Amino acid sequence: MKEQNKTALVLDDEMLIALDVEAMLLDLGFARVAVVPSVSEALDYLSRDKPDAAVIDFHVRGRNCEPVAGALRSLGVPTVIHSGTSFDPDYHGTFFADFPWLGKPSSREHLASALAAAIDQSKLTTD
Repeated sequence: MKEQNKTALVLDDEMLIALDVEAMLLDLGFARVAVVPSVSEALDYLSRDKPDAAVIDFHVRGRNCEPVAGALRSLGVPTVIHSGTSFDPDYHGTFFADFPWLGKPSSREHLASALAAAIDQSKLTTD
């Protein structure tokens, strides 16, 4: 997957995981990756810039990522939820049902697959 001149957003408060995801995204061809450790910083970033893709953790500093996921959805940004837990609609809510869900830790191949699914899903919701 070559993403020339494309940017990505990574939201994760676990810096080693965030840097690993950043490296994988760069390896997948993204030109720039913004790494932020909090919901408020992600929302601030989104008020100034629109990434071409996003990989966000469900739990960040004691908060869930719903405000960020909602903003990304509104912007039409393909988004992957990267979490240490499997998706459970009873726990995570139906809001997150449409997002590809990727377990931690993940491989480059699994990330590429989840991003492809997010891009396909984004095309369906914006067409």
